[in-house]
Amino acid sequence: MKKLILTVLLCTVIFIGVFGTTTVKVWFAGTQKQLMDLVDSKLIPEFEKNNPDIKIKAEFIPWGELSTKLTTSFAGGIGPDIFMHGQAAIAGFADKGIIMPIDSILSKIEEPQDFGATLNAGLFKGKKYYIPVFGSGRLLAYRKDFFLQAGLDPQDAPLTWEQLVSYSKKLTSVENNRYKCAGFDLPVSGVDLQQVWSGFLYQNGGDLFDNEMNPVFNSTQGVQALQFYVDLIRKEKVAPDYGTSKTGNLHSLASGSAAMGMLVLEEINDIKTYAPQAFEQIELSLSTARLTRASFYSFAGFMVSSKTKDLQSTTKVLSFLTSKNSIVAINEVQSTLPPRQSAAESEFVSSNPVLTMFVKGAKYAFGNPNVPFWVQARDILIKYLERAVKGNMDCKSALDQAAQEIMKLK
Repeated sequence: MKKLILTVLLCTVIFIGVFGTTTVKVWFAGTQKQLMDLVDSKLIPEFEKNNPDIKIKAEFIPWGELSTKLTTSFAGGIGPDIFMHGQAAIAGFADKGIIMPIDSILSKIEEPQDFGATLNAGLFKGKKYYIPVFGSGRLLAYRKDFFLQAGLDPQDAPLTWEQLVSYSKKLTSVENNRYKCAGFDLPVSGVDLQQVWSGFLYQNGGDLFDNEMNPVFNSTQGVQALQFYVDLIRKEKVAPDYGTSKTGNLHSLASGSAAMGMLVLEEINDIKTYAPQAFEQIELSLSTARLTRASFYSFAGFMVSSKTKDLQSTTKVLSFLTSKNSIVAINEVQSTLPPRQSAAESEFVSSNPVLTMFVKGAKYAFGNPNVPFWVQARDILIKYLERAVKGNMDCKSALDQAAQEIMKLK
């Protein structure tokens, strides 16, 4: 009889252990070793210790494979409960019903107001869809040693478009019709071109889309911004139309083939790691301005699948991974920009001049527009920006044709 009771109790424990546990699948973007070690060795064990009825199954997906794997997994009904992606993907996922609004569960997140305006980056049709986790941006970076050689004050960065032209011309060096050093690095293709030009667009009081998701970048402000960009290359000749040379994957400021540029945080971190001597000569400043300052910023964050089967457990995991302690830990191991205002005051930020300047620059941040077809629209826009930079189209025609083509996506 005692053996029977013990057997029943043992079976009950096993039943509870197996069937009373919920598994929440979380996909992280990127395969950085420091992040994987943090999640697997610290964050997950800490959460599961305090929540023995919930298990976290974490996967780390390379950025380049993320969208494809998400599309495939959700089509097969095996998608994650929580996944990380850039804010540019929010509108597309929300429009297709892949992710759910999180407004109803924000009260269960640790101090959501601490995220400030960054929560609005996930706003689509009046509802919030994601919580930012780590971010980056673009700031003006320049070589102090090159400033001195050109007779410029290294503590006096250009503030206006006019000063940017003047400084860039003084910093440009050409030998045998080849650029030895571009005064200002200007991307001539791809997403970098779109983001740097967009900075000039917003500095000139323009915008990419209106509230009805119509393209408005072909406004007078947009044409002026593109003409300024093109003139820097083709008229002022402060940069080549074939792009500046790099050493490996490092930005041209590291090799000395450019004196100034709008660099993202990751590029600064890479120079610090792989070209420390060049890093010692780099100074950061806020963006230039015409009507206002403006710099491109973007955050990667968590979204919740509309198909999650246990919203309560999923919410607990989401709250833990976006808590103050988790946000600080995630950003510290990656040297990235924390979205929580309290995290910006952490020691790892305050002791890092690079991060401190990026926090300061966030005051003037703009991000990708929340339109469902943004990725396709961006690629169309890039195509026409490239044509204008190469001198194959005038600026107004390029932007007008880009806008007309994008309107067909609506």
